[in-house]
Amino acid sequence: MNSLRLNKLGNFNGREGPLVLIIMDGIGIGRNDDSNAFYLADTPFLNKLQKICPQKKLYAELKAHGTAVGLPTDNEMGNSEVGHNAMGAGNIVKQRAALAKEAIESKNLFTGQKWWNFTKNIRENKNTLHFIGLLSDGYVHSHITHLFGLLYGAMNSQINKVRIHILLDGRDVPPQSALMYVGELERELNKINENGIFDFQIASGGGRMRVTMDRYNSDWNVVKRGWEAHVCGIPEKYPNYKGYFESAQSAINQARIIDPEISDQYLPSFVVVNENKFPIGKVEDGDGVLLFNFRGDRSLQISKAFDEANDFKDFTKKCNPKVQYYGLLQYDERTNIPKNYFIDPPIINNTITRYLCAEKVNQFAIAETHKYGHLTYFYNGNRQGYIDENYENYIEIKSEPSETIEINPEMKAIEVKKVLEMEIISGQYKFLRVNFANGDMVGHTGNRSAAMTAAETVDTCVREIVEIVNKMNGITIVTADHGNIDEMNEFKTSHTLNPVMFAIVDSGYNNEYVINDQIEEPALGNIAATILNLLGYEKPEGYIDSLLNYHCLKAMDS
Repeated sequence: MNSLRLNKLGNFNGREGPLVLIIMDGIGIGRNDDSNAFYLADTPFLNKLQKICPQKKLYAELKAHGTAVGLPTDNEMGNSEVGHNAMGAGNIVKQRAALAKEAIESKNLFTGQKWWNFTKNIRENKNTLHFIGLLSDGYVHSHITHLFGLLYGAMNSQINKVRIHILLDGRDVPPQSALMYVGELERELNKINENGIFDFQIASGGGRMRVTMDRYNSDWNVVKRGWEAHVCGIPEKYPNYKGYFESAQSAINQARIIDPEISDQYLPSFVVVNENKFPIGKVEDGDGVLLFNFRGDRSLQISKAFDEANDFKDFTKKCNPKVQYYGLLQYDERTNIPKNYFIDPPIINNTITRYLCAEKVNQFAIAETHKYGHLTYFYNGNRQGYIDENYENYIEIKSEPSETIEINPEMKAIEVKKVLEMEIISGQYKFLRVNFANGDMVGHTGNRSAAMTAAETVDTCVREIVEIVNKMNGITIVTADHGNIDEMNEFKTSHTLNPVMFAIVDSGYNNEYVINDQIEEPALGNIAATILNLLGYEKPEGYIDSLLNYHCLKAMDS
């Protein structure tokens, strides 16, 4: 790490106390109206920051979506993965969504040796190609057009039989929009199947939060339900729900008859059967399976289940066919999951954590389970574990199951805060970071009242942390990774295109620096260089500009 050494600022060495980065997940700056749960909530401390910090020129609103965080276009909302990537990388990194779009639209994916080997075995042995993934256009974990591109790639490779195992969203898109996306997919399948040569069909599915897409080993039963539906052709036992259906549409409709308010993300697993009541898409020996999600966190566990085959221990498999398994991208480089993949993931090398470890700066990170991986894995450039455990300590506060979030919008925020406070007071760490998951996780429920409670909980936690940092003669940064609860009209559950706040609370502030209002498009990628400045270091080569007036800092040296 010697090559990552930082230069000291000549005129500002930071403060005696720690620097604390508070990330309020999913709390953006929206319109001041009834759609904005953050605006409606009683958040006196955050309101105070938004009033006082601009007067001191210690406040900015940062872009947290689109091209500013490495997404394909400015129509794409930000998310926790890209937000934490940007904050930790100090740069704009071309994200997985952009890499997947380019590879599929250019057809480069289908001309490579990997695709040839994958499809050759399926074609020659007359096996089935299975696609598993999230069916929506949310562009957080997948995009429906990527699936379409892959289907036509399979068709052009003369794969005659394809089965699609759909995970229904309702989280990054409207909560009951599944039938729209299923309809779009069925229309494409009808076009492919119309000449009678190809047999492409939807075979199974379920809601993303109930089936397949668990993360951080939170609940392996979610993955088990997916494995049994997609691979074994066995749906879960769900009250008044038969599990076997003639189509995906009938499965969704039946679930909504049982519970008219159910969000797509919680739909039970289902299996499509033929006229003889036999599952049409069980995975058999010799088949190929491709997970078309591009994002890693909710793709790791199902990939592990396929990759480890007979060595898998996390749940008992009711079936275990021998298959070729590929991910659209590699989801974790360190653990090599999956072993086979088509697109190289984005490379993020010189993260701020690496620089600070090279400078022997003690660091601490804490979040509850729902966002622990974002504050560690994504923040550290898509790498599991510590960069250097000699200078880092991470603590995960175990989350309650996702189903409890709507009735317990406080989640684990208080527990997270209490542990953070103890670590701040200990004086062991110069830089500490924390994620409060409430805004994003509660925002995804669509419950505006619960979201207001979430915002109020975060407000209290932020105030109490800032008070302790001030007593320690330190600096606090209050920001967010993307919006969510700031736009909840019409039961909206997805992220937003809104900016996020960036406020500096400096207990010893004496006009040494100000926010640079000449930055054309301040964004999350500017945060890393800002943190380094506030710790007394210059911005390293390759980082985009700090949010602070760098010339002002340098001029003070004289």
